[in-house]
Amino acid sequence: MKVRQARWAALAAAALILPACGAPDDGGSNKANEPFVIMISGGADAGPVTDQLLTALTAARAGVATVNEAGGINGREVKLLESPDNANPTKALSALRAQIAKKKPDAYLVGAGSNVSTAVAPILNQNKILFMNAANIAATGDPKQHPLAFNLAASPQVVVEGYLPMFEANGYKKIGVLHGNSAYAKTFGKLAESVFKGAGYDVVGVEEYDSAALDMTAQISTLRAAGPDVVVFNAYGAPAGYVLKGITKLGWDVPLLGDTSVSSTPLVTQEPPVGLLGSPDLKHLKLEVTKSTVHDPSAEATNRAVKAMTSIGQIKGSMNNCLGYDAILLVAAAAKSANSTEPEAMAKALEDPSVTSAAGTAVYSTYPFSADSHEPKLPLDTHSFAEPGPIVNGQLSSPK
Repeated sequence: MKVRQARWAALAAAALILPACGAPDDGGSNKANEPFVIMISGGADAGPVTDQLLTALTAARAGVATVNEAGGINGREVKLLESPDNANPTKALSALRAQIAKKKPDAYLVGAGSNVSTAVAPILNQNKILFMNAANIAATGDPKQHPLAFNLAASPQVVVEGYLPMFEANGYKKIGVLHGNSAYAKTFGKLAESVFKGAGYDVVGVEEYDSAALDMTAQISTLRAAGPDVVVFNAYGAPAGYVLKGITKLGWDVPLLGDTSVSSTPLVTQEPPVGLLGSPDLKHLKLEVTKSTVHDPSAEATNRAVKAMTSIGQIKGSMNNCLGYDAILLVAAAAKSANSTEPEAMAKALEDPSVTSAAGTAVYSTYPFSADSHEPKLPLDTHSFAEPGPIVNGQLSSPK
């Protein structure tokens, strides 16, 4: 009898404790004593996007350190859970499913690889996990399809429209477009054709290359035969080198305008033997860059982020690769504004430009999301064009 009474007493005590453990602390969340877990697609060997992936990881780790130093996300310590998928979409999806089966993360981040974003977006949506997508695909910029997903990179529309002032300033009339076959690159190609035509320019050729190919001569030759005044191209990593060397091999002296993917490629911002700086391959190239990629001593938020990142690891390529830092700060700002770490509440807060403007972000000073679009509607002057030069710590003209 005494044993039975003791058991009932223990159960009663447990019943009294449970409500206290599960009491809401921040607008409905019952996780006040648990870390805020952000899962990120990671690894160390991702082929042509390895440098981008490694820098994205460094940026995210620095963002986590910065937010934790400020008290975490609504008092919860932030922990980064790195998926060793090497930007392989199949492996990334498998790792995400396995983690959800164990314990659902509070948020998910893709720092490199639009194909990874395409693979994981549906399962994140289904499981109501906040998704910060540095890789940028159309679906995750549409709140009707993915209400908890946000694109961090400048939309392809903004990147493409950034070319128009260059066309006008240089008197270019006939435009050639060369792009890869990733999800982002395909979108870039389609938009380039429609935007340039819509602005009154003659798009004389649009060529797509296989990013796994080692030679783009065939596509370049086809473009050359069309006779463009300038070639706009998209490439990241080794493919950028193959494009540039292919044009040199053909002896074609056409002006080249590389997009933000090209400017993020260390190959075009490093000297031999590692890079191509100073070589004939870059003679006719100009790079589309963000303001944060050009060093400015007065840009406090950017310089603070660079210091935080370089204390952890290398910034390979430009600041375009460091969106993971901003992602962590945006999540923290959203949670603070909403007084909640529930995904729906944070997503709602991110739609308020005053929240993103106050986040202290580094790559872009603000991320103007809205209830109608989860792509940041950045102004056209977000980007400019620069001559290829050495990028140190993610920036041109940066002090060594």
